[in-house]
Amino acid sequence: MIDDVRVFYLLIDQLAGHWAEGVEVAPGIPPVNVWGYHQIGRIPHFSELIDNGLFAFTWNREKCLTASGVKYLATGCYNVGPVQTGDYYPRTEDNPGPVGVMEAAKRHMPDQHMVTFTTAYWINPGYFYVPDISHGMPGGFPDDRMWGEFALPYLQKRRDWKVAHVYITTMDMVSLCPSYTPDPPEDPRETKDAYMHHLDEILKEVMDYLHEDNGWERTLLVIASDHGYHAGCTVAKEKGATTANYCADHPPPYDCHVYDFEKDKPTDMASCGPRRTTGIVSGGALPEEFRGRVIREAEIIDIAPTVADALGVPFPCEGKSLLDAERQRK
Repeated sequence: MIDDVRVFYLLIDQLAGHWAEGVEVAPGIPPVNVWGYHQIGRIPHFSELIDNGLFAFTWNREKCLTASGVKYLATGCYNVGPVQTGDYYPRTEDNPGPVGVMEAAKRHMPDQHMVTFTTAYWINPGYFYVPDISHGMPGGFPDDRMWGEFALPYLQKRRDWKVAHVYITTMDMVSLCPSYTPDPPEDPRETKDAYMHHLDEILKEVMDYLHEDNGWERTLLVIASDHGYHAGCTVAKEKGATTANYCADHPPPYDCHVYDFEKDKPTDMASCGPRRTTGIVSGGALPEEFRGRVIREAEIIDIAPTVADALGVPFPCEGKSLLDAERQRK
C-alpha cells in the first residue's frame, strides 16, 4: 500500500454479492446480485471497480440479520456478544466490549481524522463508532440524502479524512417485490433491478467525489454487505412466491434450496441467498497485483481485517484480510 492511503468503506444493506448458478428471473437475467449483474453488463460502475479491483465471493456464515451482519463487518468476528446495544458506552476496564475497525484505527492513529455516516444503532462501540464524528440517522434513512446531503458535503469540506464509513440502507426495504420487470418502474424501489441501477448511479457519484483533487490514487474503496435475500428458493416458495421472480426478504432459515417452479418441487442445489454477501476492494491505492483478481471463497468477517490491513492497523479478529488471502493464493 502507499504510505498515505485512505479507506472509504461503503456498506450496502441486503446487497447480494453472488447467486446460485443457473437461477433466472427472466431469460438471461439472474436474481439481482453484484457478480451476476456484472457478468451481464447491467451495473457499469460496479463493474469498473470489479475489473480494476478484487472481488470476493463472501458469505455470512452466522445470523443473516442486519444487527448481527453489521457487527461482523465492524469487528471481523462472529462471536461478538450482544447486538444492537449501547452497553459498551462509555467503555470501562470491566466492560470494554468489542472494538470495531474504525475505533481500532483511531486508537492506532489518534491524529488522523475519521468519520462515520450510518444509522443510529451502528454508532455504538462494537459497531462503527469513532470518537471524531459519528452521524447516526434514523433507520431506513434514504440513500440519496445520506450521501448527497450529509456525507458528500462533509467530506468535501474535511478532505483530510483518513477513514470514512458510509452505510446506505434502502435496498433492504426493496423486498416482497419482483426482482426484475422489462419496463423500469417510475419508483426504483418497486423492483430490486431498478434499485440496483439506482445504487450503481450513487456509486458513480461516490467515485466522482473520490477522484476529486487527485484523491483516487490514494484511496482504497471497500464495498460490503451484511446479508442477501431469498428468491427462487424453498423459503421464497413458502412465503408465497409462484415464480423465481419474487424477492422474499431474508428471514430464517437462511439455508434453503433452489426451487423449480415449473416442476413445483425443490432441487438439490443450495441457494442460501441471505448468506451471499458482497466483498469488493478497489480504488487507485490498490496494488497492481490485486487488480482483476477473484477470491472464490471468503467470509463477511474478512472485510474488517482487510480495512485494518490496508491502514497498517493491528486488529486481532477471527477473519483474515482479503489481501493476505490473495497473496497466499499466488
